[in-house]
Amino acid sequence: MSVATAIATDRITRHFGDRVAVDGVSLEVSRGAAFGLLGPNGAGKTTTVRLLAGVLRPTAGAIRLFGEPLAAASSDQLRSRIGVQTDTSLYETLTLRDNLTTWAELYDVPRAEVSGRIDDVVQLLGLADRLGSKVGTLSKGMRQKAALARAVLHRPELLFLDEPTAGLDPESTQELLAYLRGLITSGASTVFICTHQLHGLESLCDAIGILQSGRLTTSGAVDDLLAARWPSPRYRLLVAGSPAAALPHLPANARVAGDGIEFDLAPASRSSP
Repeated sequence: MSVATAIATDRITRHFGDRVAVDGVSLEVSRGAAFGLLGPNGAGKTTTVRLLAGVLRPTAGAIRLFGEPLAAASSDQLRSRIGVQTDTSLYETLTLRDNLTTWAELYDVPRAEVSGRIDDVVQLLGLADRLGSKVGTLSKGMRQKAALARAVLHRPELLFLDEPTAGLDPESTQELLAYLRGLITSGASTVFICTHQLHGLESLCDAIGILQSGRLTTSGAVDDLLAARWPSPRYRLLVAGSPAAALPHLPANARVAGDGIEFDLAPASRSSP
């Protein structure tokens, strides 16, 4: 395995009694990349994240983060390099500032940097005017952002996001995507996103995998998988006048065909706005 690999799993499996939640999943995610794990509810996505974050131990198989076994004695040190977004990690009776301060201390953020880091991250996420609010009073969208703020406060090298846009309105979704896009573009963190619906997340990811009934059925580059699943539709236009005159206004693959023009539309890709 390359030292440039952030996550590598070898046939990891997790049983809960007789139920197999994760079944022989093997995958690799490069450092600085964004990987999306897509699957329906109950497919095993959250269990996979908990295994990768060291919250659960696999029944079988092996996990390596940054080239080191997660099950080794150094696992606590490895986990300190990880951030996990989940709103269940927030204390509802505390203010947002108190929540972030508490977690900063738990992750050994230097005391002199805590206040500045909090101010920076809430400003980026549009939460500056909510620092004095108790988390229990925040809307769903604000709680999602607060959970993300908690997860990135210690500047993790590896960030896990579990359904980051679930329950968000379109405006909040776009704000969250904009923040994540900046984080990914900076290369500061490797990002692992699991979701049951893309909602624009495919534009952030370098690669995606599809999980069904605990099994990774396919994985690969986003553009390749989208093209395979949703092939480019072909269009034919009848043109009044000279078809060739219309070519400059159409996709680059447009071509004259008889008295009309034919062209394909490529599927959405990570480079799409």
